Amino acid sequence: MPHYASPTQLHNHVSRLFTGKIIKSLPVWYSAMKNIPPGQSLLRSPLQFREDNLQNHNLRLRRDTKSHSQKHLKTKVPRPQKIYYMLDALRKDFYRDHPYELLRPQILIEQDGGFVEKILGNLKFPCRVTGENVIKYQEYLIKKKGMSKNDAYIQACNEFYKIRAREEVAERVAEEQALLFGARGGQSQTERSLWLEHKNLQKSEPQIITQVLRLVS
Repeated sequence: MPHYASPTQLHNHVSRLFTGKIIKSLPVWYSAMKNIPPGQSLLRSPLQFREDNLQNHNLRLRRDTKSHSQKHLKTKVPRPQKIYYMLDALRKDFYRDHPYELLRPQILIEQDGGFVEKILGNLKFPCRVTGENVIKYQEYLIKKKGMSKNDAYIQACNEFYKIRAREEVAERVAEEQALLFGARGGQSQTERSLWLEHKNLQKSEPQIITQVLRLVS
């Protein structure tokens, strides 16, 4: 028996068939369906889809597929591979944490690996230690000693801080000894600038007085 009614109206449809004597007896499930009717169907009827919406969807799908194909079939422009140097990464980390080291004089002469390995086996004092020495020493610890990047950075910085502290103490002791033996330190840049300014004002004082008298008269 074909049936095209909604599931919620199935018991009404069977009732009409029984009243019209098309069926001789009610089905066994009739009373249960009448007391507890089924819920609405979750399936949408094909009539709810509009033809223009379906056409727009198909057109947009074809356009997206075409652009995707063109995008992936496009010839990629050859680009050079990124060049990576360990020293650049180590240098970036060190000067990020110690920016004032950039103000110190730098040696622009490149040293070969043998020289670095011989000299930087351990940072020692007294010697002229710069930020580049610390960076190369960290690289030496990574490559030759098998240390990790963080451990090598910590060890190199610790030795660097000790050397800087010893340098400050040595400079302070040398200055005190020089003053003790009667040495006179030179003027600082600020003191010299103030002295030059005072000297120029003294030279131009007569000219200023003359100009003021002319304005008054």
